[in-house]
Amino acid sequence: MPPLLQLNVVSSELDALIRLLDDSDPHVTTSVQRRLIEYRWRAVPHLQAVLAASPPDSPRAVNAQACLRAIRTNALATLLDRILDACAEGSDIPLEESLTLLSIFGCPDGDPGAIGHHLDTLWLDVERALQAAPTRSEVQKLLALNTVVFDRAQFRGAGNDYHTPHRIYLAPVLQHRQGIPITLSCIYMLIAARAGIELWGIGMPLHFVVYSPALEVYIDPFNAGTFISREECCQFIEQAGFRFSESMLMRRSNVEILQRVIRNAIYAHTKSQQQWEAETLQETLETIERLTKQP
Repeated sequence: MPPLLQLNVVSSELDALIRLLDDSDPHVTTSVQRRLIEYRWRAVPHLQAVLAASPPDSPRAVNAQACLRAIRTNALATLLDRILDACAEGSDIPLEESLTLLSIFGCPDGDPGAIGHHLDTLWLDVERALQAAPTRSEVQKLLALNTVVFDRAQFRGAGNDYHTPHRIYLAPVLQHRQGIPITLSCIYMLIAARAGIELWGIGMPLHFVVYSPALEVYIDPFNAGTFISREECCQFIEQAGFRFSESMLMRRSNVEILQRVIRNAIYAHTKSQQQWEAETLQETLETIERLTKQP
């Protein structure tokens, strides 16, 4: 079936399912909800349209909300499964997949495959920039990465709307190119990994940067990829009111990075008065902490 025709068929079925959301037969509505949930992100715009057009306490809106929340929590359930598998294998979780699943919860209306495609596109731009470089040294790789991410794509730190959900989740940060330090650092590391650049996530108090073990330099993606020294990191920590300890500049595992992103998301949803989202993420965070707790 041609892609355009397939899209039309999907859209037609979704429209038909939406019309049955408030059917008087509970068996019908249960089947409809199950089918809508199976459509995942494709069903989300249709469900959101129902919520925007219907009274909040109407059966139509209640059923649409239940579907939407199920789609979102299913992504978190898959995330917990991945963490459980990693714990059983004694390995770390894949950062990109984990952040993508978290992004589905936060921003369920987009194709999750677009995240990987967007990162691939940026990586190919880095490769093209490297073709013009005199060498493929580690310095040249990082300079090419900075040129693409900050000069051409113009990723930058969030401003006045720093503590809002769309500055935290991967999908909207890739789309709008503004984010908080940890999300920008994750994007930077994911592109770097595609280019064969080893970088570590460093979770300082009140800030997040990355570290190049090859060059022994810290990089601040929130501030346009500025190279910073260990001494400057220590100075930042002390000026922020913390007593420096070596643990503040330790490499963070992917699961630790994920936990920190979730904490930021909880704060953002709470600040935005989105209590269901904040409470659901808090429960997820507590489950992750139990799963990854060292015996």
